[in-house]
Amino acid sequence: MELNFNYNQTLDFLMQIYYSPFFTVVKFFLVIYITVLLVDIILILVLRGVGADLRTAIKGMDMPADSKTKALKKWQSIKNRLESDNISQYKAAILEADRIVDDILSKVGYKGNNLAERLEQVNPGQLENMERLKKAHKIRNRIIYEKDFSIDKKTAGETLEIYENLLKELDYIN
Repeated sequence: MELNFNYNQTLDFLMQIYYSPFFTVVKFFLVIYITVLLVDIILILVLRGVGADLRTAIKGMDMPADSKTKALKKWQSIKNRLESDNISQYKAAILEADRIVDDILSKVGYKGNNLAERLEQVNPGQLENMERLKKAHKIRNRIIYEKDFSIDKKTAGETLEIYENLLKELDYIN
């Protein structure tokens, strides 16, 4: 008995199956099933917190989810304090900027009771200009602990610039 294989007949048979109403219904349900699976995978990844993992991988740390517009408005109100000729406004601007940086470093996972302790945990190379940031924090400490501490507009502006550079580096503001 000899098997005679006819390629055209086999192809026609497979095409009939492929275009049959039954197989069309199967394809329809498979498309729905695959769509549901993809949506489930996306939801699981979102609930798992993959966004935070991606931010950590890209930036080296997970930045808090704060809207850029809100952050820019907050920062602009701090910078507007320098337009005054009042020394207390300069001090308030530095205190607010220091608090924002402290809050960000706290949220991204640096442990400590205050900014100085958190800055000690930052590894070399993670943040640029660490020495300038520590200097700005020392000015903040002088504002808090020295009753007669006076600051001029230029020094206040330079100190805020240090904080602003860090916030830009952390992509908190543009």
